[in-house]
Amino acid sequence: MGIGAFDREMRRAQLPEAMIKLMHKHCDRYYGCCAIQEQMMEILMEVANFSLGEANSARKVVAKKQMSKIPELKEQVYSRFDNPSAADYVWEVAVAPQLGYAFSLNHSLPYSFVGIQSIYFVMNFNPIYWNTACLIVNSGATDEEAGGSTDYGKIAKAIGDVRAAGINVSLVDINKSSFGFLPDVENNRILFGLKGMLNVGDDVIAAIIENRPYSSVKDFYYRVKPTKQAMISLIKGGAFDEMEDRKFTMAWYLWETCDKKKRITLQNMPGLIKYGLLPEDTEERIMARRVFEFNRYLKAITKADPYAYKDMYTLDTRALSFLREIDCDDLMETDNLSWFIKIKTWDKVYQKYMDVFRNWIAADKDKILNDLNTIIFQEDWNKYAQGNISSWEMEVLCFYYHDHELSHIDQNRYGFADFNKLPEEPMIDRSFVKGGKEIKIFKLDKICGTCIAKNKTKSTVTLLTTTGVVNVKFRKEYFSLFDKQISVRQEDGTKKIVEKSWFNRGNMIVVTGMRSGDDFVSKKYASTGGHQLYRIEKINSDGTLILKDSRYQGGIEEDV
Repeated sequence: MGIGAFDREMRRAQLPEAMIKLMHKHCDRYYGCCAIQEQMMEILMEVANFSLGEANSARKVVAKKQMSKIPELKEQVYSRFDNPSAADYVWEVAVAPQLGYAFSLNHSLPYSFVGIQSIYFVMNFNPIYWNTACLIVNSGATDEEAGGSTDYGKIAKAIGDVRAAGINVSLVDINKSSFGFLPDVENNRILFGLKGMLNVGDDVIAAIIENRPYSSVKDFYYRVKPTKQAMISLIKGGAFDEMEDRKFTMAWYLWETCDKKKRITLQNMPGLIKYGLLPEDTEERIMARRVFEFNRYLKAITKADPYAYKDMYTLDTRALSFLREIDCDDLMETDNLSWFIKIKTWDKVYQKYMDVFRNWIAADKDKILNDLNTIIFQEDWNKYAQGNISSWEMEVLCFYYHDHELSHIDQNRYGFADFNKLPEEPMIDRSFVKGGKEIKIFKLDKICGTCIAKNKTKSTVTLLTTTGVVNVKFRKEYFSLFDKQISVRQEDGTKKIVEKSWFNRGNMIVVTGMRSGDDFVSKKYASTGGHQLYRIEKINSDGTLILKDSRYQGGIEEDV
């Protein structure tokens, strides 16, 4: 309010002139308001005759919201006035407003400057700058000097908030993105930061920025020479989308770097056998395949024989039997009844049989080579590039630029709820009395989403649903059960991992429970049926889900 209005207000309250003068003294510079803690203390001391100690005690009661002591403080204030209207005025103007929130001058003054600067910034510059600053602060995102680990849960929530306000947070751009979030005013967007990508380290980021610009994916790859993990992450995160289709880029890169064969010879026989490319459609080829395998066996037993001759292969009962089967009679027996065959002798036999495959290769070497390399490439694709574009984005960015993987499922079919539309406090479904005590049964709902972060200490999982980020709380024992990694001890004593944590980043889960404030609390009653937690194994093309409701049950289970 203005000073004039402040004066008229006090006179309507019929305050003594001396009191009006003191109130002007302490409130005029704040336009008739009691805005800070020190101001309240000064008014209590000069107007209500509080000592410094009494005024400070009053400040603590108000600032720390010690509500049980407020009636006592009010009584103390009123006891210092003969005029009830004066007491009312001091309480309502100087004390009561600060029960909402009380600042000290040292606290409020700097924030006022920040507020003024922020308003100027918003009013005079493109909103993209302001929203980028908010995104950086709210996400806890780091820059090249900050170091530390990335909190993917905070980043996902901050991005969700910004996008909900209509601001476009784009994918990484290899020619424009920086360490952290960067305003791109020209395209009215915020660029995702390279630092927030999985497997892209600071050294790679520095090299990316130093060697710009890039004319093509090939230009980038051959000049920067990133690690395989970094390159795959950049592709999955859309860093090259301005240059080329993402799937095409991944196919080019994996074809470029997979262990392709440049020519096809008998040296490639193990690969041809492994991938089922070696023809066995005639008796001649079947026998040639057996001879090839026998040759490998012959070398193995000779290598294992400490008494083997330098120019001979060692023969055991199996080897003798096979050689006699193919009518190879040039065998040698020693005095101790050990059998051998000269290496040169066997090699002539072996090469004769291998001519079958040499002729086959020579007749169609280009096709065989292409078939072999295609399978090798497919192996790499299955290893590094499984999933769709959305799953790639979640894997390396921890947010979906395109559709959420669960956005196309039939939510109603599975009874999934929108967390944001649930009542903030759980609703009582029914209640009953047991042992003289009322037992409340709360209404339960199911939500689904993608795990983006977990906190083992608090037994919580940060879940990215189709409508935003949700923090899910579990009982400690239940969280531990589904968070552990399960391995099976094999016959040879080694351990094989058979199931990782359900809460690992990228896993999709369904949780039964209820909303409590800003959190979703996992819970289930025996009477409600179903399970408290499911893992989504697969999303079918028709929108149906394949769900898993329990941990691995077979073998020897161990927490690794």
